[in-house]
Amino acid sequence: MSEVGMAGASFGSWYMIDEIDLAALLANHAGLARLCAELEAVADRLPSRPTKAEVARLSEELLLRLPASDRRDRTTLNHIFLGTHDSEPGKAALAEIGRQRSVCIGQAQDIASVLDPNDLSKLTVETLGYMLRCFFQSSRQAIVFEELAVLHLAAARLTAEARALLVESVARHCAE
Repeated sequence: MSEVGMAGASFGSWYMIDEIDLAALLANHAGLARLCAELEAVADRLPSRPTKAEVARLSEELLLRLPASDRRDRTTLNHIFLGTHDSEPGKAALAEIGRQRSVCIGQAQDIASVLDPNDLSKLTVETLGYMLRCFFQSSRQAIVFEELAVLHLAAARLTAEARALLVESVARHCAE
């Protein structure tokens, strides 16, 4: 029996996906959703600019948290999509997830580069609002796409509890 590296019951290279297998991914999604809500609040307060402390904290999250969680999530997703990597839908989903994540990380880097706590006048309020809204909208779409892809492509391997957890998470993120 091969080692799977996931908590689910192993059946050679095929295993059942349990809640624990989704925990890190869904926790990262929840953290990204929280960051999106914070950035949306910043955008809603414009033309009042964020404070220096707020800018420093948000920039750190944008530059450090997103790339770190991206690396962990890609490993998790590769395990979850085990067996579907070679199928056209599996390849397409993983490619789209990678594209969406790259876009979000690029947007995060762009926002962090203009959110200089020592010079908040680098760009217009309208431009900042546009950048923030693009980031949180694309990030939210990426979260929902990933979770729906897991629901669809790994459907036969999801335990009832894992499926319920994903359905609840999708519903919550769609309501944001």
